[in-house]
Amino acid sequence: MWKKKYVRRMAAAIALSLFALPAVGGEDTVSSLKERIIDLQNKGDLGFRNFTLCNNIITYGQYVPYPDNRVKAGTRIYFYYEPENVFTNRLKGTYQIWFTQDMIVRTAEGEKLLDSPDALNLNMQSLAPVLDVWANNSLNLGGLPPGKYEFVATMHDKLKKADATRVFPFEVVP
Repeated sequence: MWKKKYVRRMAAAIALSLFALPAVGGEDTVSSLKERIIDLQNKGDLGFRNFTLCNNIITYGQYVPYPDNRVKAGTRIYFYYEPENVFTNRLKGTYQIWFTQDMIVRTAEGEKLLDSPDALNLNMQSLAPVLDVWANNSLNLGGLPPGKYEFVATMHDKLKKADATRVFPFEVVP
Protein backbone atom coordinates (compact mmCIF):
# COMPACT_ATOMS: atom_id res chain seq x y z
CA MET A 1 0.00 0.00 0.00
CA TRP A 2 2.73 2.46 0.89
CA LYS A 3 4.41 1.54 -2.43
CA LYS A 4 1.31 2.60 -4.36
CA LYS A 5 1.20 5.95 -2.54
CA TYR A 6 4.93 6.41 -3.10
CA VAL A 7 4.62 5.61 -6.80
CA ARG A 8 1.66 7.99 -7.17
CA ARG A 9 3.52 10.79 -5.38
CA MET A 10 6.62 10.22 -7.51
CA ALA A 11 4.53 10.20 -10.70
CA ALA A 12 2.78 13.39 -9.61
CA ALA A 13 6.12 15.03 -8.78
CA ILE A 14 7.59 14.03 -12.14
CA ALA A 15 4.51 15.24 -14.01
CA LEU A 16 4.57 18.52 -12.11
CA SER A 17 8.25 19.04 -12.87
CA LEU A 18 7.67 18.30 -16.55
CA PHE A 19 5.02 21.01 -16.70
CA ALA A 20 7.04 23.50 -14.64
CA LEU A 21 10.33 23.13 -16.54
CA PRO A 22 9.09 24.34 -19.93
CA ALA A 23 7.53 27.40 -18.32
CA VAL A 24 10.82 28.41 -16.69
CA GLY A 25 12.84 27.56 -19.78
CA GLY A 26 10.26 29.29 -21.99
CA GLU A 27 10.49 32.49 -20.00
CA ASP A 28 14.27 32.47 -20.29
CA THR A 29 13.93 31.94 -24.04
CA VAL A 30 11.43 34.78 -24.40
CA SER A 31 13.63 37.13 -22.35
CA SER A 32 16.69 36.28 -24.40
CA LEU A 33 14.72 36.74 -27.65
CA LYS A 34 13.57 40.17 -26.48
CA GLU A 35 17.18 41.11 -25.72
CA ARG A 36 18.23 39.95 -29.20
CA ILE A 37 15.40 41.98 -30.77
CA ILE A 38 16.62 45.05 -28.88
CA ASP A 39 20.16 44.44 -30.18
CA LEU A 40 18.85 44.22 -33.76
CA GLN A 41 16.68 47.32 -33.39
CA ASN A 42 19.55 49.28 -31.86
CA LYS A 43 21.75 48.44 -34.89
CA GLY A 44 19.02 49.05 -37.49
CA ASP A 45 18.20 52.25 -39.33
CA LEU A 46 15.58 54.50 -37.75
CA GLY A 47 12.44 54.68 -39.86
CA PHE A 48 8.68 54.73 -40.20
CA ARG A 49 6.58 51.61 -40.68
CA ASN A 50 2.89 51.62 -41.72
CA PHE A 51 2.78 55.40 -42.22
CA THR A 52 -0.90 55.88 -43.06
CA LEU A 53 -3.34 58.75 -43.57
CA CYS A 54 -6.41 57.97 -41.44
CA ASN A 55 -9.77 59.39 -40.51
CA ASN A 56 -9.72 57.50 -37.20
CA ILE A 57 -7.10 55.76 -35.06
CA ILE A 58 -8.17 53.27 -32.42
CA THR A 59 -4.94 51.77 -31.04
CA TYR A 60 -1.78 49.96 -32.11
CA GLY A 61 -2.34 48.56 -35.60
CA GLN A 62 -6.04 49.48 -35.59
CA TYR A 63 -7.03 52.48 -37.65
CA VAL A 64 -9.40 53.53 -40.39
CA PRO A 65 -7.34 54.63 -43.40
CA TYR A 66 -8.50 56.91 -46.17
CA PRO A 67 -8.91 55.02 -49.46
CA ASP A 68 -6.45 57.45 -51.08
CA ASN A 69 -4.66 60.68 -50.24
CA ARG A 70 -7.66 62.95 -50.89
CA VAL A 71 -9.30 64.56 -47.84
CA LYS A 72 -12.26 66.88 -47.49
CA ALA A 73 -11.61 70.53 -46.68
CA GLY A 74 -12.28 71.52 -43.06
CA THR A 75 -11.86 68.03 -41.59
CA ARG A 76 -9.40 66.64 -39.03
CA ILE A 77 -7.00 64.07 -40.40
CA TYR A 78 -4.63 61.70 -38.64
CA PHE A 79 -1.33 60.12 -39.54
CA TYR A 80 -0.56 56.74 -37.97
CA TYR A 81 2.89 55.18 -37.88
CA GLU A 82 5.07 52.73 -36.03
CA PRO A 83 8.62 53.94 -35.35
CA GLU A 84 11.09 51.38 -36.65
CA ASN A 85 14.37 50.57 -34.90
CA VAL A 86 14.08 53.09 -32.08
CA PHE A 87 17.09 52.72 -29.78
CA THR A 88 16.53 51.07 -26.40
CA ASN A 89 18.95 52.07 -23.65
CA ARG A 90 19.48 49.47 -20.93
CA LEU A 91 20.42 50.92 -17.55
CA LYS A 92 20.37 49.20 -14.16
CA GLY A 93 17.50 46.86 -14.98
CA THR A 94 15.43 49.48 -16.84
CA TYR A 95 14.77 50.10 -20.51
CA GLN A 96 14.45 53.57 -22.03
CA ILE A 97 13.33 54.80 -25.44
CA TRP A 98 13.23 58.46 -26.36
CA PHE A 99 12.30 60.12 -29.60
CA THR A 100 10.72 63.34 -30.71
CA GLN A 101 8.95 64.13 -33.95
CA ASP A 102 8.52 67.36 -35.91
CA MET A 103 5.46 68.17 -38.01
CA ILE A 104 5.58 70.33 -41.12
CA VAL A 105 2.79 71.07 -43.58
CA ARG A 106 3.79 72.72 -46.81
CA THR A 107 2.27 73.48 -50.17
CA ALA A 108 3.23 71.42 -53.20
CA GLU A 109 5.55 74.32 -54.08
CA GLY A 110 7.37 73.99 -50.73
CA GLU A 111 5.93 76.96 -48.80
CA LYS A 112 5.69 76.07 -45.08
CA LEU A 113 2.23 76.55 -43.62
CA LEU A 114 2.95 74.78 -40.33
CA ASP A 115 6.29 74.14 -38.67
CA SER A 116 5.96 72.44 -35.30
CA PRO A 117 9.27 71.13 -33.93
CA ASP A 118 9.02 68.43 -31.26
CA ALA A 119 5.25 68.15 -31.74
CA LEU A 120 5.61 64.68 -30.25
CA ASN A 121 7.99 63.74 -27.43
CA LEU A 122 8.05 60.14 -26.20
CA ASN A 123 10.53 59.50 -23.38
CA MET A 124 9.60 56.25 -21.70
CA GLN A 125 11.37 54.18 -19.06
CA SER A 126 10.11 50.77 -18.03
CA LEU A 127 11.15 47.63 -16.21
CA ALA A 128 10.41 45.48 -19.27
CA PRO A 129 11.45 46.05 -22.89
CA VAL A 130 9.02 47.99 -25.07
CA LEU A 131 9.34 46.44 -28.50
CA ASP A 132 6.32 47.82 -30.32
CA VAL A 133 5.50 51.52 -30.30
CA TRP A 134 3.02 53.50 -32.35
CA ALA A 135 2.41 57.20 -32.73
CA ASN A 136 -0.06 59.50 -34.38
CA ASN A 137 -0.35 63.09 -35.47
CA SER A 138 -3.58 64.97 -35.95
CA LEU A 139 -4.07 67.90 -38.22
CA ASN A 140 -7.11 70.15 -38.34
CA LEU A 141 -7.41 71.34 -41.93
CA GLY A 142 -9.57 74.29 -40.85
CA GLY A 143 -9.65 76.86 -43.63
CA LEU A 144 -6.95 75.24 -45.74
CA PRO A 145 -8.09 75.80 -49.33
CA PRO A 146 -8.37 72.95 -51.81
CA GLY A 147 -5.03 72.04 -53.33
CA LYS A 148 -2.01 69.76 -53.06
CA TYR A 149 0.05 69.66 -49.88
CA GLU A 150 2.73 67.65 -48.13
CA PHE A 151 2.85 66.45 -44.56
CA VAL A 152 6.44 66.04 -43.38
CA ALA A 153 7.23 64.02 -40.26
CA THR A 154 10.81 63.99 -38.99
CA MET A 155 11.62 61.66 -36.12
CA HIS A 156 14.67 62.29 -33.91
CA ASP A 157 15.95 59.35 -31.86
CA LYS A 158 17.53 61.14 -28.90
CA LEU A 159 19.48 58.08 -27.73
CA LYS A 160 20.67 56.77 -31.11
CA LYS A 161 21.36 60.31 -32.35
CA ALA A 162 19.62 59.50 -35.64
CA ASP A 163 16.87 61.12 -37.71
CA ALA A 164 14.34 59.82 -40.21
CA THR A 165 11.94 61.79 -42.41
CA ARG A 166 8.74 60.76 -44.14
CA VAL A 167 6.99 63.00 -46.69
CA PHE A 168 3.34 62.24 -47.37
CA PRO A 169 1.60 64.12 -50.21
CA PHE A 170 -2.13 64.72 -49.80
CA GLU A 171 -4.82 66.70 -51.53
CA VAL A 172 -7.54 68.81 -49.95
CA VAL A 173 -10.76 68.65 -51.96
CA PRO A 174 -13.98 70.70 -51.55
